[in-house]
Amino acid sequence: MRTLALLALVVGLLAITAVASPWIAMALAAVGFEFNFSRIYNRVFEVLLVLAVVLGWRRLDLGSATQIGLRHDGWARDLGRGLLIGLAGVGAGVGACWLGGAMIPQLRYEAGKTVAKAVAGVAGAVVVAVGEEAFFRGVLLRRFMSDLGAAAGVVLATAIYAVVHALRPGGPQEPFAAAGIERTLALFAPLGRPEIVPGVVGLFGLGLLLAVARLRTGGLWMSVGIHAAWVAVFRVGRLFLDIRKSPAWLVGPGWPPLVGGAGGLLALAVSAIVLLAVLARRSRLPAPGRVPTLAR
Repeated sequence: MRTLALLALVVGLLAITAVASPWIAMALAAVGFEFNFSRIYNRVFEVLLVLAVVLGWRRLDLGSATQIGLRHDGWARDLGRGLLIGLAGVGAGVGACWLGGAMIPQLRYEAGKTVAKAVAGVAGAVVVAVGEEAFFRGVLLRRFMSDLGAAAGVVLATAIYAVVHALRPGGPQEPFAAAGIERTLALFAPLGRPEIVPGVVGLFGLGLLLAVARLRTGGLWMSVGIHAAWVAVFRVGRLFLDIRKSPAWLVGPGWPPLVGGAGGLLALAVSAIVLLAVLARRSRLPAPGRVPTLAR
């Protein structure tokens, strides 16, 4: 089954990334390039994933641009609506954290540097949103739904989305402390930590929201807009806000902020309400009670 092959590919790439990233980090440090380990880890995994998906595209039947939702009529309108949905939701969450003392207005850099970083943050948000939506709600969701059905496909693709984000290391100390197979197994150790559970649950909720947008519109672009808005607010917002670690129940247990906290729950709820309102106005809705499907 192609689904099993795709799952094996993702797990294998995670293991290779766990082994290779520390050596790449040490090599970069030796020539004077110091980067946060999580940043190196993320880039290694992304590069390996792109190469593996491109090379295995036909063998795994990963679909055309239309089938995964990139080529879609009305994409610009859906993208704009998605941005508004995401901004409304995450804005509500940020507002709650502001009122609760978890986010305090503070300009971190001078004006010129702030503008440059803000532009880079927005550009990065667009790249992340397009890439992750194309993979998780495009390639994975289509493949899993084709093999397993709608409900199981959505749950599996969303669970992988949440777990992959939870596995990203936050610092250099753990990967360098282990060696050989222990280093690979250490990658999956975070899944046993109770403190990451709220974040995984929050990411799963966000993934479900994005999957609903994908399925009900027939394209990727509304989910891309929602995703880009969330990421942009985090990346640009930190230039203007002192994002604190407490109260954790409100702001969440780690990065990205909100996810896993009450602020994130509010953001998801508002995003869902606005999404449903937008979908209700669309002229091309699936018939009531019909299970949406993706192009095969």
